[in-house]
Amino acid sequence: MARVVLFGIGQVSETLTVYLERESDHEIVGYTVDAAFRDGKTQFMGKPVFDWETLETHFAPDQGVVFGPLSYRGMNQLRRERYEEGKARGYDFLTFIHPASHVYTDQIGENCLILEANTIQPFAKIGNNVMIWSGNHIGHHTHVGDHCFVSTHVAIAGSCRIGPSCFFAGKSGVADNVTVGEGCLIGAGASVLSDLEAGSFARESATHVVPKAAQRFGKLLLS
Repeated sequence: MARVVLFGIGQVSETLTVYLERESDHEIVGYTVDAAFRDGKTQFMGKPVFDWETLETHFAPDQGVVFGPLSYRGMNQLRRERYEEGKARGYDFLTFIHPASHVYTDQIGENCLILEANTIQPFAKIGNNVMIWSGNHIGHHTHVGDHCFVSTHVAIAGSCRIGPSCFFAGKSGVADNVTVGEGCLIGAGASVLSDLEAGSFARESATHVVPKAAQRFGKLLLS
């Protein structure tokens, strides 16, 4: 069991509070956020809120661990900066793996979130500060770099190399043996079939909509 301060006072922190309280024996002792975003709040979810800049005065590094920020803001840059700053200030960070995921590797870094219904196959490697939301597949021998965010229903096949600070939107996918460079944005529904250079944006072609045609095509396709 660990004493934990969660970084954030928004909906994601509300959600993660439920997960930690129901699916772990960790104790949430408070929340922290940049002073500029605190908005005068002194409590959140019944626990105290501390300014990140002065967290040591309320929760020293030897009193427990930090978890977060649970954010992809700025292509994961905010999370990367706060994680690296926290490490420099002496804090350790929590990793939470939901018990309803199938994880077949022990190569998982710190400050990682792996929610329910994920499959992470043998010999995969997950770096530090990686957020993997619900219902994804990470294939065997794939390496996901530090500071990435994988949203939901993402499939990354085997033997891939995912660079740091990438973001994967829902229902996107990567074919096997593909390298995705640092800081890439993979849009919703996009299929990555070949290597991407750093900073690339992969997007799915827009869905073609035929107005007022559901009944006509329904008779053809659903009969």
